[in-house]
Amino acid sequence: MRDVPMPICESHPQRLHYELTGEATGAGARVVLLHHGTASLQSWQKLASRLTDSWCVVAYDRPGFGGSGPVEAWGHEYHRQDAVNLIALLDALGIDRATLIGHSDGATAALLAAAQHPGRILGVVAEAPHVSVEVPRCPDAVEHVYQQICGSTKALESVRRHHGDKGMAVLDRWRQRWCDPSFWDWDVSMELPAIQYPTLVIHGIDDPFFSVAHAEMIARSIAESELWKLAGAQHQPHVEAFEAYTDRVVGFLRNLECT
Repeated sequence: MRDVPMPICESHPQRLHYELTGEATGAGARVVLLHHGTASLQSWQKLASRLTDSWCVVAYDRPGFGGSGPVEAWGHEYHRQDAVNLIALLDALGIDRATLIGHSDGATAALLAAAQHPGRILGVVAEAPHVSVEVPRCPDAVEHVYQQICGSTKALESVRRHHGDKGMAVLDRWRQRWCDPSFWDWDVSMELPAIQYPTLVIHGIDDPFFSVAHAEMIARSIAESELWKLAGAQHQPHVEAFEAYTDRVVGFLRNLECT
C-alpha cells in the first residue's frame, strides 16, 4: 500500500479510514480486506500489494481501530455491526458487488455480510473464522496472547503502529469481550446456510483459538465452500504461510472471474 495519508469515508456513519489501490488495472473487480480483532488495515499491506495488479483492493480500519472513529466497547453482536458497517462502506464508495477477504473477526463479519446481503457479495475468503466461542480454548488463548503482548516491548510497539494512542484500548476491548463469560453463548452458526456464494475457509491446524473441528463445521454449513487446512500454521496463515496463502487466494479470485 502507498505510504501516503489515507482518505476518510466521511459519509459512513462511523467515519472509516480506508485505502483503495489498483483502480487502473482492476476495472470492475473489487476485493475488500477485513482485518482481525487487534489489527488494522496495515496487516494486509503485503497481500494487497500482490493483488493490485489485477484487482481494485479496498482495505479499511474497522470502527475503533487504526485511523477510524472510536468505539468505546464491543456489544455481544459486534460482528453483526461490523457486517452492517461493511455494507455501508460499500454503499458510500459506490461498490455494488465485491469479493471479501477476512481474517478472524474480519472473516466472521464477511460471512455474516454474505449471509445477510444477497446480491452484494461475489465470494468470500474466510481465514480463521469463528461463529461461536470454544470454551475454555478460546478465552484461555486470548488471555495468554494478551499477557504475551503486554510483556513484550516489540509487540506493544507494533500495536501502537497500528492504532496510535488507542492501542491499549484496542487490546483491552478484545480481551474483555472474549474473556467475559456472558459472551460465551454467542453463536451465529445458524446464519451460515444462507451463504450462497463460493467460500474458501482457511484454517491453520495449530490455531490456538479455534479447533479444526470448528472450521470443518463452518465449511460444512456453506453449500459452495472448500476448506483448506494448513499444517504448521496457527491463527495467521496470511503471515505464517504467505506465499502458499497468496497463491491459493489468487487462484480462488481467478476462478470467481470464470463463473
